[in-house]
Amino acid sequence: MNLSHVIIAVSAAAGISTMPARADINYLHLYMVGAATPDKWNADLPEEMTAIGSDCFIWDGYLEEGDFKFINKRGDYGSSIVATEYNQTFTSGESYPLYDNTNNSHYDHKFYNDRAGWVRVIVDLRNLSVKFRRPAVALVGSAALGWGGMKDILPVFADDEGMIRWTGQLRQGELKFLGDGAFDWHPCFNAPWEGDILSPGAHHIVYNTSDHNDKGESTDFKFNVPRAGIYTLAFDFAGNTVNVETAAEPDLRGGFGAMEGRYMIGVDRNARRLHFGPVPTSLYIGTGASDYQRLEASADHDGHFSSVVSLRRGEYYKLSYNPSDWNNSTLSPDRDVDITAGATSNVAPMHGFSYTVPADDNYVVTADFSTPLPYVQAVVHDPTALETPTEQNAWVSVEDDIIVANGDFRNVSVYDISGHLVGQTPRTRVTPGIYIVKIDNRVFKTAVR
Repeated sequence: MNLSHVIIAVSAAAGISTMPARADINYLHLYMVGAATPDKWNADLPEEMTAIGSDCFIWDGYLEEGDFKFINKRGDYGSSIVATEYNQTFTSGESYPLYDNTNNSHYDHKFYNDRAGWVRVIVDLRNLSVKFRRPAVALVGSAALGWGGMKDILPVFADDEGMIRWTGQLRQGELKFLGDGAFDWHPCFNAPWEGDILSPGAHHIVYNTSDHNDKGESTDFKFNVPRAGIYTLAFDFAGNTVNVETAAEPDLRGGFGAMEGRYMIGVDRNARRLHFGPVPTSLYIGTGASDYQRLEASADHDGHFSSVVSLRRGEYYKLSYNPSDWNNSTLSPDRDVDITAGATSNVAPMHGFSYTVPADDNYVVTADFSTPLPYVQAVVHDPTALETPTEQNAWVSVEDDIIVANGDFRNVSVYDISGHLVGQTPRTRVTPGIYIVKIDNRVFKTAVR
């Protein structure tokens, strides 16, 4: 659906008025969090809704069976915007009132999704109402996202006027359409015969509740998408037709713009979401905007930071390149990581999970963004070891497929780029790749080709 149509339709349907905004609600952002959402009850990784104008927000996604609610500020359960009834289930196409619970003056009621599947959620934050909508139809097949399962479909939602229209990119391959909320493979809408070419113009679609007729003959006919490109599909279920328009594939050259510099990109949720962030020129570690410590930048090594800092067991740390805007400048992993277990490259430009340590102590925390595989690591600070001259005489070399620790040292550990320990001897045979070598309290990165 064209987003401009969504904005117009949602605004008209919501009956948006010019009533003054409430002072205790942030109208710039809105999030979903809960057992039904992809990251469950993790307020640091909520589902961010898209602002579509007039203090309205929209989200299309897959909800598991379970409860959920809205929060107004990422990471803050105290900013809840909730249902008016306990475990409020919803019906597709219906609107429900919301309650501003940011001051904890109301029961913390959740909405409840009673059947796993795709849902469009539209929130009118100004008038405190929400509408839920199940897909009117969904695209599935090798021409779309494959035959993997219900999470790998392309849902199509009706707009407020009942129009069912989708524009997007298809590959060459097979295609059919799921119906009735897109919960399962049936009911579906098939081609009238196998291999019907999805060319521009109107095509008849056949409603099936089974892939065989009463004679046992297969009726699970797919359309044939003849070539990759941009397709616009407009469905008319009164006449059981789909009208097709086509255009050439998009040219993504120059499709992304940013200031000159180096950037980090994190991919999550089965490559459905990208997180972008600049490679930091300054770096901090902490639990939030009011509790952080600076990591000093190396004078002769761009992108390398290291300092002795005090870290506590049981706390959850993130990195930040701008602590005054903590929520939007954090670097964190996609799962909780003990950074004393070895160097980890689980570093992404997102407000995600956290780095931890096993005990209260002073640690040498090192973060390196100078290569395509950044890493972060913490080792217990040993002032005596740092002052010994032997540490300055340690270095790493590579002989074919063997990593060699050279010089005077007491201990050596070799880790792969995922942080797994692969050896603790001065000569460690490895497969080609990037490795982190810890010699006493010094950390080296090396490549084996």
